[in-house]
Amino acid sequence: MLSFQFGAYRPKKQASKQASEQQNGFSLSGHASSLIFLLTLSSLGGCVTPAQPKQQALCQRQLDSKPQDCHYYDDMVPYSRRYSEQTEQSSPNQDTRGDLVAAGGEPQFYSLDSLSAPRLSTGDRLKIQILNGEEFSGDVEVNADGYIYLPYLNAIRAEGIAIPELKQALSDELIKEQLMLAGTVRISIMPLQWGAINIRVSGAVYEPGQHKINRHSEVDIAEQHASFHGDNAQGRSLTKALRSSGGVRPDADIRQVVLTRQGKQYRLDLSGILSGKEVDNLILMSGDHIHVPETHYFDDSLARPSQITIPGIRVFISNLTQPASSNSQSAVDTEATRFPYGTRLLSGAIAANCMGGAQSTNASRHVILITKNPMSEQIDVVERSLSSLISHSYQPEINPVLLPGDGLACYDSRVTNLREVARTLTDLLVPVSLLGLL
Repeated sequence: MLSFQFGAYRPKKQASKQASEQQNGFSLSGHASSLIFLLTLSSLGGCVTPAQPKQQALCQRQLDSKPQDCHYYDDMVPYSRRYSEQTEQSSPNQDTRGDLVAAGGEPQFYSLDSLSAPRLSTGDRLKIQILNGEEFSGDVEVNADGYIYLPYLNAIRAEGIAIPELKQALSDELIKEQLMLAGTVRISIMPLQWGAINIRVSGAVYEPGQHKINRHSEVDIAEQHASFHGDNAQGRSLTKALRSSGGVRPDADIRQVVLTRQGKQYRLDLSGILSGKEVDNLILMSGDHIHVPETHYFDDSLARPSQITIPGIRVFISNLTQPASSNSQSAVDTEATRFPYGTRLLSGAIAANCMGGAQSTNASRHVILITKNPMSEQIDVVERSLSSLISHSYQPEINPVLLPGDGLACYDSRVTNLREVARTLTDLLVPVSLLGLL
């Protein structure tokens, strides 16, 4: 009886074990199938680009209406840099014109004739020679307090005045101290070197703020003094000041540039720099304030190398199907990320190796532009398929201008993505098959 029961019990246990293994095998296959199915759907659902924001419809619907706060632009949705409602409704304490507006309202502009001669600033070096007055002569530098100091003479104010005015002040001092007779004073003042100055730039420039221009290295100073006396002060020109602030933006009004000096405002027209007409390129002095008004309009014609704009831009590029160990493997080097100012998205996509190859497998690639709108100070994302970008490259709203610091990212075509999905499925199925055999 015991043996029969034991013998009858063993086949039952083995049958139960086999049924359990079959059930487990079926469950494993079901889980694997479900996992593979979900991976396939998720991969095919994102074959070209990431998930699109819900705000896409808002951008499409309100594009031709009043400015709105929209920052994602889908394929074939025109993109034009503009002010948002948030920017237009800025804080009343923010005055974009800086200190140009006085308490009485609009500023009063003075004639540019009074600015024809360069004005002295702290750090300027001069060679002063007085005929029959060698004991009063010497090489001087405008001190930090704005005065120059000569032997046997009182300190003479030099900052903010032109060289002819300094000659007159020095002559008056010699006559007042009865060191020379009137009519016999002969003074020669030669600029040895124009010093570095601090200026302020505001408005439609890429890097507003305080900047120091006309810097000289010790080597340059030694070479200049060894060869000749004099300095043309090119580093203190108005164009150099605008370049030091990152250059004017495409929304700048270069016909209404305002220079504020010692409480007085002067209006300058710099449009001749781009058209070839005559321009008043003034020599600045320390403490000058330059304001470039904004037009609330993005003018693509200003996005070009010039004396008041940047010569080139740096763009960040990502063109990787899989993570690589170095940029050289993806053909993205330092030269491929530098473009002349005014380069458009299509040219940037070519430099990023987003285009080319077999047309049937690469024609449906997409490029993403991440740009900071200088007018709204917001980050905008623009998506373009390469096929539509090529066929509509003549439209500025489809093929926008690249700006400094923009980012480009390429996404592979559907064929390439399907190949990657198939490779992923193979990597999953092979281990599952090996587990089934074991």
